[in-house]
Amino acid sequence: MASLEKRNPTTTRFFYLLTQRCVHLLFRVLFGLKIVGKENVPRSGAFILASNHQSWFDPPIIGSTCPREIFFAAKKDLFSIPVLGFLVKYFNSIPVRRSGSDKEALFKLIKTLKTGYGVIIFPEGTRFADNKLHSPKPGVGLIAVRSDAEIVPTYVTGSSTLTKQIWQRKLRLNFGKPFTLTDIGLEPDCGKDGYRKMAAAIINRIAEVGNVSPPTS
Repeated sequence: MASLEKRNPTTTRFFYLLTQRCVHLLFRVLFGLKIVGKENVPRSGAFILASNHQSWFDPPIIGSTCPREIFFAAKKDLFSIPVLGFLVKYFNSIPVRRSGSDKEALFKLIKTLKTGYGVIIFPEGTRFADNKLHSPKPGVGLIAVRSDAEIVPTYVTGSSTLTKQIWQRKLRLNFGKPFTLTDIGLEPDCGKDGYRKMAAAIINRIAEVGNVSPPTS
């Protein structure tokens, strides 16, 4: 796969596009996926799709719906598995170490955004199947501030009970209005306190899009 600098952020590779459409069709036909606010996803420039996280299926649900190629973080161990490692790399996965703070992964995510691509980020840091939002990790605020990318608050409903959606047909994906750090009164040099405020603003916007309560702590 060509390096980021040699690729066009607004161009989608053929096999990526083919797979994307097949996966999207699968979710729509089998599980009744419906999408609201797709027009809110920027067609050019850097952006972050910041979403709640209920299931392993959230990245393909979101990625198959995005009108452009998009990047996302994946467990570093996956990259060493034959065949699977090639696929996760081809589909724009950025390796992340699950334990501790992974500064290298944060740097790669920021670099990807500054090159003009979109990135899926789950501010809660892990999956929660209780249909509640949980406190965001501070890293998402750092990435948003350092990259100065547009943030699209996103909410997935029904992915934690995907097999039930075969007959319930309640799989939903909502894209909210994009915003930037200046929209909430922050500057690029706001520091750690600003990163925390940005992370809080992101999770609150996700709550608004999903019509759910924000985390209490």
